[in-house]
Formats: sequence, structure tokens, C-alpha cells
Amino acid sequence: MRVEQQIEYEASSDAEAIKVARDRLGREAVILSSRPVKVGGVMGFFKRDVLWVTAGILVPDRDDAAKESRERMVAFQHLLEVRKAVDGVAPPERPAPVPAREPGTASAFSNPVVTPVQSAKQAYESAMVPADAGPIVREVDEIKEILGRVLSRLENEGAPSQIQAQVSQLDENVRKLLDADVDKSIADNMMAEFEASGLQVPFEKWLPTAVNTMGVDPTSAIGGKKILFAGPTGVGKTTTIAKIAATQSLWGNKKVVLMTADTYRIAAVEQLRTYAKILGIPIEVIADQKDMTGILKKYREADLILMDTAGRSHYDDSRIDELRALYKVYSPDAVHLVIAANIKYRDMLSVIDRMGVVPISALIFTKLDETSTYGTILNVMRDFGLPASFFTIGQNVPNDIEVARGERFVDLLYGNSSIRKGQA
Repeated sequence: MRVEQQIEYEASSDAEAIKVARDRLGREAVILSSRPVKVGGVMGFFKRDVLWVTAGILVPDRDDAAKESRERMVAFQHLLEVRKAVDGVAPPERPAPVPAREPGTASAFSNPVVTPVQSAKQAYESAMVPADAGPIVREVDEIKEILGRVLSRLENEGAPSQIQAQVSQLDENVRKLLDADVDKSIADNMMAEFEASGLQVPFEKWLPTAVNTMGVDPTSAIGGKKILFAGPTGVGKTTTIAKIAATQSLWGNKKVVLMTADTYRIAAVEQLRTYAKILGIPIEVIADQKDMTGILKKYREADLILMDTAGRSHYDDSRIDELRALYKVYSPDAVHLVIAANIKYRDMLSVIDRMGVVPISALIFTKLDETSTYGTILNVMRDFGLPASFFTIGQNVPNDIEVARGERFVDLLYGNSSIRKGQA
């Protein structure tokens, strides 16, 4: 790609930067770079902070086709091998199309099974997954209310050293949960639930039933036709979307469309473009949310639409406002919040607090291969009553993703199994 009509200018915010770029260059303009600088002032004083922005229009070079082909053959060799392997597999019978829900109604949509390469011939499964159709405001307020209770509980709990001093007197099952970084109050509540269940099974056999998941298979884990993915920067959101798109289009015989509202990071857009080219599926860059109605109409025959969003810091108010506005115009069937499994519990709470401006349907936990304890995942799911939909365990596309299952999670929690990349 080469840059055409490049301009440089000052802007007070990212939102103003993209507006100026599109006003001056048109809707195809993208932000090439932005950096904070200080300008103005008198004799070095009273300077103000602004962004120095470079914007332009990207157009393909004459030799881009050959260059892209070489790069894709190296960077996505595995995905190409998967594509070749699947070519010989007879596609499953397509289910009858299910109309997308109207805002405020329940959703039911059949999705394909996500399988590893070794199981590409596995039969297509379908499931009807009802979506919570409660009012948006109520759902968002519930998240805020729960968050307040959780933070209050954390403030009132004893220090880790005090808790550890009590471990010797605890039930062995509670001890194991605490060793895995499960919060003590959650561990105690789970033990109470287990004892109240009256089931004549060991605690470890009961525990998977208490792990909240989106569905028993990938068909029910996605949750609809129009899907929105949200999450802070660096969690692997774009790669996760590519994995889901690959499995759905390759093995589910679905008409998949990729969309991205992340016009701030060229690398993220180009990454999705490359995957789309390999998979032979369309991609749309949402430069202006006013175009959403026309774009959705264009792909009304699609089976699955996956929307990527700007992966900026969850402390960036302008990005949070954009997420809220995008949700309103896109009206997704499900919102998957992507969280890295290797961050602290309080950081996870902060992500949910900021990203909870829209109703969250499920949680996707990434980077499970970059942590050794998984209790914080259980804490978040139990505290907010949110199901986990997928776990990701590396960068490999499409293999390093698996449907969140209670049995699998408990094995990881107790160290009974290890993360094996490429196994879904």
C-alpha cells in the first residue's frame, strides 16, 4: 500500500483528528499516526497539549498483489494449509435461515461447530440460543450495581496474609479453590451451594455444573447473527475474531462478513483484510456510523456478521462513547467482552466497569497460555453472572480457540490438564 494525499495537522482529541481527516480528504481517509505535543505558550510557559496527526488515503501499489501474496504465504501458512485440508471435506447441509432479531426481542440463531483441524469432518451442529432481551439501561445498571458490591466486598475482606493464615482450618475443597486464586467469599458460596445440592458426587465432579458458560457447543456459544466484540487494547480481540470467522466459514459453510469500526489502527484493519482475502469473505470498514444501515442491508443474506471495535484503553472516554453509539446503531444480537486471563482481578473489574456501557452477553478469555492460575476467571463469571463463551490459547489461526466448557475449565483450575495449543 502507498499513501496518497497525506496531510498533517493539530487536533485536540482522536475524535477531532478523524473528523478533520474525513472533512479534508473524504470518507476513505485514515489516521496514519498521532503523537502528543505541546504548542503555544510564552517563553516556554502556558503550553497546551495537542495531538500532531498525520492522515492520508491508502491506495494499492501496482505490485501489491504479488507482495501481499508472498507475505500471506509466510504469515498465514497454517491457515492456508487448513483451507486446503477443508477443500476436500463435503460441506454440511445448511440449516434453514433464521431471521435476525428485531431490537427488544429474543434472538435465536443457529451457528456452526468450531472444531480443530483434526476434527474438520465432524458433523454440523445447530442450536437455538435465546438472548436476553431486557432493556439496555437496566442491563447496564445491573453491571454497575454488581461492580459496586464486589468492590465493597474486596475492601472489607482481610489481607491475603490473613486469609492464608486461615487456610489450614478450611475444607480441602475450599483450600484448592484459594490456591487457584478464587476469592474466599466465592469459594465459601460455592461450597454452600454444593452442600445444598444434595448430590452424592465429589465436589470436583459437581464444580463444572457451577461454571457459567454460553453454550455446550460453539453453535450456542456465539449467540446470534450480528455479533459485536469489545475489549481493551492488547487482549487479542482482532485475532480472536479471525479465528471465529475462519472456523465458521471453513467448517460451518457460513456466509461470514467481517466488519471493523477501528479506523484508528491501520495494522488492525490490514490484519483483518488479509484474513478476509485468505478466507474469501467480505470485509467492511465502518468509517461513518451513518453508513451502517446501508451496509447491513447489503449483507442481509449473510449468516454471520462479526464486528470489531477500536481496541483502545478502557480509560479512553472517547472510545467508550463510540462503543455506546456503535451498539445503538448496530443493534447486535450478542456482545462478547474480550479479557486477557493473565491480568489481575481488579484490572478485570476495571475493564467490565468501563466496557459495561453496553449490555454484555458473554466473556471471551484470551491468553490462557500466559497464566498459571485461573481463579480470577471464575471470580468474574460468578460475581457478574456472565457466561464465558470462548477461551483462546495462542496466536495460531484457526486452532488456538476453544468453546468455554465447565469440565475443561475445572481441569485447568485444579491443574489436572495443561494448555495444548491447537486443541479446541
